[in-house]
Amino acid sequence: MPGRKSARRSAAPIPVRGIDFVMYCARDVGKTRSWYQALFGLTKGGEWTKFWSEFATQPVALCLNGPNRSRNDKWTWSGPAAVALAVDDIHAAAEACRRRRVKILKGPVETRVCWMLFVADPDGNRLVLHQRKDGTAG
Repeated sequence: MPGRKSARRSAAPIPVRGIDFVMYCARDVGKTRSWYQALFGLTKGGEWTKFWSEFATQPVALCLNGPNRSRNDKWTWSGPAAVALAVDDIHAAAEACRRRRVKILKGPVETRVCWMLFVADPDGNRLVLHQRKDGTAG
């Protein structure tokens, strides 16, 4: 049809598959985890360590991240909450961020279950770009 705009959209530089988790930082994960369990009845999710807890809050996990006091400081992370956006390829996402001069705060960081890249939007809000090793998202 003449004059009609195409409904086709260009491909995004970093396609998002879904939201994997929302993360809050805690000085004492055990104490904070207990608070969430006692008040809301939240149950254990996927990861459950001294410095990382995921609650079974499908479809999006609520996570607590605390200081990792081990020698490996890859999890030393504190500050405001962050949302984790699921991506297909963390390394391609990191490269797309570099090309577009997106502020990379940390990473990519590899864990036993995923890859994460911590970035900031123009207002300084933190985002996590997240790729699960099992290929799932959301």
